[in-house]
Amino acid sequence: MTDETGPEQRPPGHRADQPTRHRRRRAPGDPTTTGSIPIVRTPSDTPDPTVDYRRPERSPNPYLEIRYAQAELPQMQVGGQFTEPAAPPRAPRPAAPTPAPVEPPWVPAELPTVEQPASEPPIVEQPAAAPTLPQVPLTSTPPSPPAPDPAAPNPAAPTFDILDESAGAQAVPLASSSAEPPVPTEPDWLDAEDSAGGMPAPRKRTKALLALAAVVVLVLAVGVVGLRQLGVFDSRKDFNSTTGGAMALVEIPEDASLREFGRLLTDAGVVGSQRAFVDAAGNRQLSAGYYELPTGISATTAVNLLADGESRVGRVVIPEGLQLDSKTGVDRKVTPGIFQMLADATTLEADGRTYGVTVEQLQTAAAESSVAELGVPDWAAPAVTKLDGDHRRIEGLIASGAWEDVDPRMDARELLKSLITRSATRFETWGLLSDNSSGLMAYDTLIVASIVEREVSQPDDYAKVARVILNRLDKGQKLEMDSTANYTAAITNIDVHGEAYTSKTEWNTYQREGLPVTPIGAVGERALAAVENPADGDWLYFVTVDKQGTTLFARSYERHKKNRDVACDNKFITTGCR
Repeated sequence: MTDETGPEQRPPGHRADQPTRHRRRRAPGDPTTTGSIPIVRTPSDTPDPTVDYRRPERSPNPYLEIRYAQAELPQMQVGGQFTEPAAPPRAPRPAAPTPAPVEPPWVPAELPTVEQPASEPPIVEQPAAAPTLPQVPLTSTPPSPPAPDPAAPNPAAPTFDILDESAGAQAVPLASSSAEPPVPTEPDWLDAEDSAGGMPAPRKRTKALLALAAVVVLVLAVGVVGLRQLGVFDSRKDFNSTTGGAMALVEIPEDASLREFGRLLTDAGVVGSQRAFVDAAGNRQLSAGYYELPTGISATTAVNLLADGESRVGRVVIPEGLQLDSKTGVDRKVTPGIFQMLADATTLEADGRTYGVTVEQLQTAAAESSVAELGVPDWAAPAVTKLDGDHRRIEGLIASGAWEDVDPRMDARELLKSLITRSATRFETWGLLSDNSSGLMAYDTLIVASIVEREVSQPDDYAKVARVILNRLDKGQKLEMDSTANYTAAITNIDVHGEAYTSKTEWNTYQREGLPVTPIGAVGERALAAVENPADGDWLYFVTVDKQGTTLFARSYERHKKNRDVACDNKFITTGCR
């Protein structure tokens, strides 16, 4: 086709060999976007510009085949899986007449052009390339051979393009009938699929975002918990009273932190808040245990009450050699027994009720409860059973030392069982069952250790006294220990005489052979270790000669009498002195 428009009708600067653009008016069925209005480019000798050149008539030349780009790409699914645009269907090739012209060879760079005179010569038709879609890259698509440059002028074959006024016109060349249709490639505005899993990138990004969100939530949760542990969100409420109101019993467990102290006191209503208590305590060291504290006091007051120990309850320190019952000395001074100490440590008014046990309740529980109910260890059960009905049958089974957490809420039986079972653990820790070379049974070893506790005050003499007792037992000689006579005496006296000396009890070794029926006091670790590993020697006698606790040992009775004279001279004893 040619362009018959004269030079006077062409725009300025227009070359004779340049096709003239004709803008067609938009028809009702054309696209509504201004930039997509089709513009037809035709050669300069086109006879009628009003013809719709998007659909030119088929050329009579059987060697020329014109293909048109599809108006729309196949609809693709968005949001998960993507559908690649399908290649345009190939039109059937018409049968080539004989003789068939030789197809021009493929030129990689550009197609050769044929010049035409300005007049109206016959048009030399050349095979034209079929129209191709815009080049869109596809993943894993082999490269296609280079296409002819669409910008090169070719007046022999009319070309058609669609101009976008916003981006400039780009020609869509027509492909030769013999050329293979180009393989459509994936648009560059689509994300490539994951080569490993075949999942589209948007889903992969969604998973990554969800994972990131989970990590952020986890970090925030850990941060909130950490800040809560540090007390950042704690209330700072505090009372301003130093006396408070009603009393409350508060238990502080072993190894509790200051924050745990504060929480328990806050729950009991003693202080206003955990944070106020922690701030008031600072770096002060506070002990675990049971406390009787007024409610509604300031945190500073609470810290002071905890620190000075005046509000401590349920704490008992049992001295070595202390008996269950209280004893009165020759100086009329009363030494509280273990039962009395337990009653004093547990009796209190708090939380609207009375806590604690009495001495009578403890004596009754010790006398009437079974060995199982009292937690008596197996190695002591036979001896304890022989004295059913006598509360002194559990003498010596409560070890000496500090008991920091005697629970005031327990009854008498529960309290005794708790102390006896834990004392048995102490004795075993001190080697009663595993490191005993005395030759005695476990319970007898405990009896000898209780005598050692009461006879001498200097720990260095413990092993020697233990040896004296063992030597006398080996010889079948009475022990004749003042401590055993004083166990049942109404008034204890180091200078034993009178009824205490002559009383025929199960404990008075002046009147009976062998060991007392039970221990005569609380046993400590040093005395028990001395009996388990007694000193070497053949002593049979010993006597304390002064108030400093000096003790003299003898192998014979004659030497022992001289040692007693030293005690008489020191006015330490009077019985039997000249």
